[in-house]
Amino acid sequence: MLDLGWTNLQRQVANSNIFPTQSPLGLTCCLLSGFELQFRLGPTLQGRDVTVYTNYPPPGGTFDRQTFHPLQWHNPSGREEDSDKFCQIDLQIAGSFQYQFNLSKQSSGDGYIVVDPVLRVGADNRILALDCITIQTFLSKCLGPFDEWEDRLRVAKESGYNMVHFTPLQTLGTSRSCYSLADQLQLNPDFSRPGKTYNWSDVGELVEKMRKEWNMLSITDVVYNHTASNSKWIQEHPECGFNLVNSPHLKPAWLLDRALWHLTCSVADGKYAARGLPALIQNDQQLNNVRGILWEEIFPKLKLWEFYQVNVAKAVEQFRALLTSPGAQKQVAKSDKKQLVIIQDPQYRRFGNTVDMDTALSTFIPNSNGPAAIEECCTWFRKRLEELNAEKHRQMNFHHEQAVNCILGTMTYERLANQGPKLGAVTRKDPIVTSYFTFPFGNMSLEEEEPFMHQPEKGCCFLAHNGWVMGDDPLKNFAGPDSSVYLRRELICWGDSVKLRYGDKPSDCPYLWDHMRKYTEITAMHFHGVRLDNCHSTPIHVAEEMLAAARSVRPNLYVIAELFTGSEYIDNVFVNRLGITSLIRVLAGCC
Repeated sequence: MLDLGWTNLQRQVANSNIFPTQSPLGLTCCLLSGFELQFRLGPTLQGRDVTVYTNYPPPGGTFDRQTFHPLQWHNPSGREEDSDKFCQIDLQIAGSFQYQFNLSKQSSGDGYIVVDPVLRVGADNRILALDCITIQTFLSKCLGPFDEWEDRLRVAKESGYNMVHFTPLQTLGTSRSCYSLADQLQLNPDFSRPGKTYNWSDVGELVEKMRKEWNMLSITDVVYNHTASNSKWIQEHPECGFNLVNSPHLKPAWLLDRALWHLTCSVADGKYAARGLPALIQNDQQLNNVRGILWEEIFPKLKLWEFYQVNVAKAVEQFRALLTSPGAQKQVAKSDKKQLVIIQDPQYRRFGNTVDMDTALSTFIPNSNGPAAIEECCTWFRKRLEELNAEKHRQMNFHHEQAVNCILGTMTYERLANQGPKLGAVTRKDPIVTSYFTFPFGNMSLEEEEPFMHQPEKGCCFLAHNGWVMGDDPLKNFAGPDSSVYLRRELICWGDSVKLRYGDKPSDCPYLWDHMRKYTEITAMHFHGVRLDNCHSTPIHVAEEMLAAARSVRPNLYVIAELFTGSEYIDNVFVNRLGITSLIRVLAGCC
């Protein structure tokens, strides 16, 4: 039972089986499927016209996150008495739902209703209490042929576990990482034998046998953030990733990435040994030589600041032409005073940026129509453009400084630190740093590669890898146009996986949404729950839609999330919006 109060939501617990928790998003109530939730008016709302709405589906209806319907008030005493009237929801579906209450037709408050699933085991379908779950993880790729699984899984049963977590069972990418999937829809062919192919139905039958006969439930991962770099479907549908066509803001970062690759090749071939940078880096002095090469050779050659600057000569000529054109003074009179700023070229070409000429005309006004006055204005305009370009150069130097620190930090960990992998010599297999983008073409010089980024048929093939950013806002897209993570080399990169680009809604990338929805439905059909891999970096609106699809297949879906946000507030955002049942708080080892 929830008591709705004015200005802030007050809560009362009338049933010991209902566990509401306070959330920064408003009042959140966590309940079990099968219970009844009642809303009652608090003292400050009694006597007022209050309507409660929810997107929890009415009996016989289907869930639609955007569709809210009003709840009817009930008066048990039969009198118009606000102190005991209530409206109710009969909770039969697990998941995350919202409610709102309006006062005199104005929105006054809202909150979330998180309904936990009811899990059942055994031939008699007895309830498995959520606080009694003991779970064992199996690395699926190590289970061997499918017909040998039962004997291996029985160890968990005999050890007293009542739930098994399978790492992804889909076809793996070339890295063989459990979480880099080449095909989300197909069962890993490694589980089959010559002459005997197994499929999802076989897995489903084993899972059901474990539930009925062993009293054990089974869950597996869903990985929405990325796909293996060698996934055939991402190569056929590059719009599903962040590439240089749909994300041209990544072009400078891509060019830096290619330059670092060519530096790797030169170091591996011994071309920098004479400058104190051998292939086998063994001390800090050699690392410091990397810093010098970046600042003295790589950055000056790339001139990345040019992607953010204005062509001064071209802009001045355009400005001069406008000043000398008929009606220029009239245009100046009508212009509002604004500050002159650089307008970024959406295609990110060198010196492709502009400034607003109306602003320029209203800022630099000649005192006459004579040539000297016009030339003086052009001189002041040129000076201002050079100042703006200089500021862009300074900003790029800040990015360069961070990039150098991140590059050297990575090299220190990977090659010198005692707790690191100590990769040994720089080679093409073990480069200076992991590449941030795929490059599906042969060997060529950097000068030959640069034009590719402006050619759509080639630019779409350079896909950004996924990874994670230490201390970043998990609700922010680090590959978006307002982020400089790739340029500043702040991404801890997973070079075997491509970051997926969903957009804001299914119509932004239809193939990707449809593909992942099928993946989700297959998973929910055969397993009792899912583990949201890398939940903190998964676009939350994507996870919402996919979990809704999963719950349409399996209403009592158990949801575990790998959630490391570093913030109780953001944790609550994910828990409330996704209807998460359990959280993983300890980082697992590599799989």
